[in-house]
Amino acid sequence: MANISFMIQSFPGGGVERVIMNLAKPLTEAGHRVFLFVNQLLEDKLPQEDLAITYIKLPYRVRKSKNYPVIVEAVKKYDIKVFFSLLYFPSYLKELRATGLCRIVYVLHGEPFYEKKMKVANITRPGELTMGKWLEKYLVNIPKLKLGYYDRRMLKYYKKAYYNTDAFGVLFDGYGEQIAKALGIDYKESHLCTLQNPTAEFDGDSAPLPREKRVVYVGRLTYWDKRLDRLLVVWERIYQRFPEWRLCFVGDGEDSVNLRKIAADKGLQRVEFMGWHNNPTQFYRTSEIVCMTSASEGCPMALLEAQQCGCAAVAFDCCAGIHEILSPTGVNGVLVPNDDIGAYAEALAELMSDDNLRHKIQANGPSSTQRFSIENSIKQYDALIRKLCAE
Repeated sequence: MANISFMIQSFPGGGVERVIMNLAKPLTEAGHRVFLFVNQLLEDKLPQEDLAITYIKLPYRVRKSKNYPVIVEAVKKYDIKVFFSLLYFPSYLKELRATGLCRIVYVLHGEPFYEKKMKVANITRPGELTMGKWLEKYLVNIPKLKLGYYDRRMLKYYKKAYYNTDAFGVLFDGYGEQIAKALGIDYKESHLCTLQNPTAEFDGDSAPLPREKRVVYVGRLTYWDKRLDRLLVVWERIYQRFPEWRLCFVGDGEDSVNLRKIAADKGLQRVEFMGWHNNPTQFYRTSEIVCMTSASEGCPMALLEAQQCGCAAVAFDCCAGIHEILSPTGVNGVLVPNDDIGAYAEALAELMSDDNLRHKIQANGPSSTQRFSIENSIKQYDALIRKLCAE
């Protein structure tokens, strides 16, 4: 029984925010009280149901150290015992831990060292550059990349996070082993721990809805990780063969304008941008296929929720999380060799044209998500909270 908190930049939003939404009420039912430190609370996008969360507004962006006095005051006022940071490890968390007021848990919600992938994507992203940006790219950033500067920087960050926390959460055991190896520590003797993302509760007995011939993407529209420009390239290669099918983007983000421009410049037909929705379940239940062309993922909620709703999933085999969710390929989803656009286009075309294969994958999806149930995730979080409080 403890007061616990999470911290996020904006809420609600993408996959990490959905994890918090899925955890809050079950953790409350397990006897805990849940607080959320948030810089941007998007009240108009909050679901109608009570999430059992007490919101604490941060005056500055989450990474800013100027938030520290507000956080300390709230931790004291509400007697918060365990502080979860699911995306960031700002330096002030080291100070907070030193006070002894609460235990600090950092949860890595991506694949290990995804930050380097983000840096590489931003450096190598095509497009016109000003002279200053061109000089920065070729005289500073690319040499740094080749000399291993970003590898050393990321390793330093992970060491800081590990040695200044009471627990370091990862999404899969394989991720923990990867980090332990990089840090030169024994995984079994470390305070690395697995905290799986929970899927939202879904009534599998609900009457099935008619599915439209629609390929859907659900999530943030960002470049470095989601690489949705590649999904538009895939669609360009196959859409004329399937005049009854549509491609639908559900979500919003910084790459939205660029993606719309790409679609318009290519003259792509039957591409729809639906904007952000606080309940994407309706799209999973009424679409035939969900697509992910990411270059980096942790434990993508979109794949789990799609499978849970009987929607066939296709994704690049870009990380251990996606590999575990969709393996073996062709049974409960389709894994495509990483970065192979041609193979992805053909895999998607096969699913669109082969009703039997698609229906088999759709039927196998729900049972494959049982290991990611809310019950299993809550057991992991609850056990960690009780352990930290007891210590």
